[in-house]
Order: sequence, then C-alpha cells, then structure tokens
Amino acid sequence: MASTKIKRDFPSLAAYLDHPHPNPLFRRIGAGPALGCLMALVSSLVVGVGVYALASPAIGPLMAVVASLAGSGAAAFAAAAAGWRIGRKNAAAPTAEDQLLAQGFGAVESFRRLDNEKKIPKWVDPIALQLLEAGAYHWGRVRQTFAGSQWHSADLPEHRANLRDKAIRAADLAMAELAILSAQCVGEPKKNRKDDFQAAFEDFADLAIEDAIRGLARVAATHPKAYRFESPRAKEIFEPAKGLAEQLKGLADEVASASFDAPAEDSSLRTSLGRESIDSLLTELRYTRLAEEELHGHQSE
Repeated sequence: MASTKIKRDFPSLAAYLDHPHPNPLFRRIGAGPALGCLMALVSSLVVGVGVYALASPAIGPLMAVVASLAGSGAAAFAAAAAGWRIGRKNAAAPTAEDQLLAQGFGAVESFRRLDNEKKIPKWVDPIALQLLEAGAYHWGRVRQTFAGSQWHSADLPEHRANLRDKAIRAADLAMAELAILSAQCVGEPKKNRKDDFQAAFEDFADLAIEDAIRGLARVAATHPKAYRFESPRAKEIFEPAKGLAEQLKGLADEVASASFDAPAEDSSLRTSLGRESIDSLLTELRYTRLAEEELHGHQSE
C-alpha cells in the first residue's frame, strides 16, 4: 500500500501504485511449469501402478512398492522436463505490448520500493513526479468510467465490450510507458536536510552556539527543492511524457463524454506504442459513436 504521505500529496499516483498490475510475461513463463507438473503427475501415477501390478507377483508386495516408487519418480522427472519444454515451445512469443507492460511492471515495482523507503518525492525529479501524477489521474478516470455497472451488464453489445477492453489496455500501455520514462529520473539528492541539521547540532556540542544558531536558521530557510533530486534527463523525457499524459486525458474525456471531439494530433508526435494505441482507439471510439448516433436518428424518424 502507498504511504500516507504519497496518498496525501499525490493521490492519483498512490492509487496507480496500489493497483494490482499483472506482469503478462509471468503468465507465459508459467505455461511450461504448469504443463510439466500435469504430465509428471499423470505419468508417475500410471508408471507407479503399472510397475506395482507387474512386479508384485514376482518380488512380493513390499519390494514391488519400492520398485513402483522408483519407477514413478523417474517417470515424473522425465515427464516434468518434457512438459516444461513443450509448454515453453508452444507458449506464444510475447507481443510488443506485453513487453511494454512487463517493463512498466518493473517501473511500478521500483516506485513502490522508493515509497516503502520513504524516498518519494525526494529521490524522484519533481517534473517527472508531476507528470506521473497527471497521467495517473487520467488513467484513473478511464478506469472509473468503465467500472460502472452499465459496462459490465449481460446485455452489453459486443462492440461496446471490445471498446471497453481496448480503452483500458490503451490506458495501461500509456501509463506503463510514462512510468518507464519517469523511472529514468530517479536518484539521490545532493543535499540532505537531516545531515545539515546534524552539522548544526554538532556545533552545539562544541559550544559554538552562534555558529549553530546560524546553521539551523540557514537550514530552516532553505527551500525544500534544494533537497530533492533534479535529474539531467528530465528535459529529455518531458515532451514524450507530457504527450502520454495528454493522450490519457484525451482518452478519459472521450470515454466520459460522447460530445467531446479532440483536435487532430500532429503525426510527428506519435512516437510511442502507448500513444499510438490511444490515438487509434480514439478514432475507433468516435466512429462508433457517430454510427450509433446515426442509427438512433434513423430509428426515431
């Protein structure tokens, strides 16, 4: 769970970090072990029963049990290895979207660790942090819109359900990419307020009272920004990260209001998978809405 400080100062980012983000690559990796376990179980049972039935008349029940256990163990090991290879071979190769979501999962985990260590916001560049908060706010709007019961009713048209799923995935992709960019702007601040205060207190210990008082006053008056990390990459990631946040806003507005028409995007700005996904989906949403409005118009005539 996000810390109280993050929930207070960056509520949307806190909600995003608390969301159970799945790693799509875990499911693919898990295909091999699952098939291997199944094959091991079946083969060990078959071999164990078969060995016991064949060996019992010749060597007696007790030795037959020993032989059965040995045979079933060997069969289970061989079947597990074969199942693993078959499962990994048959598992579909991860798509570009899956790889992006997996990288985003890693970025989210890194921010969770920073929060657990009480390093947000000091260790995250303020620009990246604000862009994360803005993107997470509109990502949350998309999620909130589709959380409504009307989007999960049994009579929801199939094309509506498809658009819902595509919109949620597009928002997840854009936010994952934004998290990846922002994770590049993390580092240790040059100054630490605690160390500065400690230096002033050491002057007290040395009875340098006037120096200590001046030191405390100087630290107290120092702007908090001086104790935050300022990344040299913040300017580099600003435009693509800002574009992702804007695309998330456009998507959130479109799904929340059927009357919203966003201005056309400059194609030169469409440089990322997350933005391309949202841009394509916005077009599909608008065409669907226009088709539905036209259909309703004909029905009312």
